[in-house]
Amino acid sequence: LVVGTQRLSYAQLDARANQLAHHLRSQGVGPEVRVAVLMERNADLVTSLLAILKAGGTYVPLDPAYPRQRLDFTLADSGARFLLSHQSLLASLKLDTQGVETRCLDALPEGVSALPTSAPATSVSEESLAYVIYTSGSTGRPKGVAISHASATTFLDWALSTFSPAQLKGTLAATSVCFDLSIFELFAPLACGGA
Repeated sequence: LVVGTQRLSYAQLDARANQLAHHLRSQGVGPEVRVAVLMERNADLVTSLLAILKAGGTYVPLDPAYPRQRLDFTLADSGARFLLSHQSLLASLKLDTQGVETRCLDALPEGVSALPTSAPATSVSEESLAYVIYTSGSTGRPKGVAISHASATTFLDWALSTFSPAQLKGTLAATSVCFDLSIFELFAPLACGGA
């Protein structure tokens, strides 16, 4: 994973995601538990998405560039139990997080870095939700589209059969995580040894 001058190897990314996944599991994240993710485009964003999936949860991406009203609506409508973010971002956006447990990656308990770097055990099935993405909504109100693990892996299987590892060697993740194309941009390269 390359973000500016920061570089994470597969081992580093996996270890960080696994430690965060163990923390999330200890907080009650598991199958069908929705976790909103509100982050700038950085390594913590990708780590968080992977950690939620590894914990068996369902991620709900929030783009900090979106209007506050839309973010508040999505957070409430999605039924997210948790929100992963950063302290400075939450302070600047002042979202309505009533009823949502907030976890800031830059303020996690010290013990998180001592958690296992191996993947936690989960009981996710193909039908379990992987993520919920909110569309722009033809009526003007965003609508949540729930995507199962089976649908996400089918899409990635297609991508890996259509594009060669050489073509995915270095893929620019330019799409907002609030769009399905982000699944291709982030996870297809990571699934075949790319960056």
